[in-house]
Amino acid sequence: MINYNSNLIPSGSGSLEVSNRGFQYGDGIFETIIFRKKEIMFLNEHWERILDGVNGLKMKLPFTKEELETILYDLLEVNGLLGQSARMKLYIWRKTGGLYAPEHFEAEFLLTSEQSQRKKIQKFEKVGIANTVFLQKTNFSHLKTISALPYIMAGIEKKQRNLEELLLLSQEGFIGEASSSNVYFLDMENKKIYTPSLENGCVNGVSRRYLFKSAEKFNLDVEEVMWKPEDLKSNLSAFTINVAGINCIQKIEKRKMGDGTEGLRLLEQIFRW
Repeated sequence: MINYNSNLIPSGSGSLEVSNRGFQYGDGIFETIIFRKKEIMFLNEHWERILDGVNGLKMKLPFTKEELETILYDLLEVNGLLGQSARMKLYIWRKTGGLYAPEHFEAEFLLTSEQSQRKKIQKFEKVGIANTVFLQKTNFSHLKTISALPYIMAGIEKKQRNLEELLLLSQEGFIGEASSSNVYFLDMENKKIYTPSLENGCVNGVSRRYLFKSAEKFNLDVEEVMWKPEDLKSNLSAFTINVAGINCIQKIEKRKMGDGTEGLRLLEQIFRW
């Protein structure tokens, strides 16, 4: 079952209008939400990002936070996923009407859910710097919009180069993010974690929001940086993190990074995986 504008319907029976603005113009946002047996992970951070998205795109949400939580749990229940691990995708787009200039500000939504196993931690040795895709800071670059072309093209380049991960740079050459995750550099000795500034064109991810809130509890300082690949020091351990899990980067191109074993333990504690 799926939830289409608060109606529970079989997944194979739903269809979107050809005039749908998400399809026609990429006029919308989406969230990937993880459920772990009893808890919707990072719900507060997802809600913050949803609000950022609809405010940035000048849309009106069709639900409150409390109503969204009910919608999420209802779909999990009807699909028999309570007590399991599940992955939900929430799409929000502007109501049909208009060409580039819309006629409406109201939004519609679609929610799907499926069983999903917890992602295993991986250590990446084959990580490259993208040479076909570059990020650009805009008023919307920090949002999780339906238009994901930079990350699609990064995924293609990653496959073509037979890499495990790819780091995307801004047009000025600063590190922005990974192909589907925010990226972090941890200095365990000084209890400091660095992450690229939003000025570099990266998405303000849910893991990023959560880390900024939680780091102080673990005596960690978090600092936004504008670093180029040549600024990375070998004493730093590198990680990619999104709502699905964490990976450790052992090497970027030919530059060897820190082992990351101790950092992985700390980050797992922070994110409660």
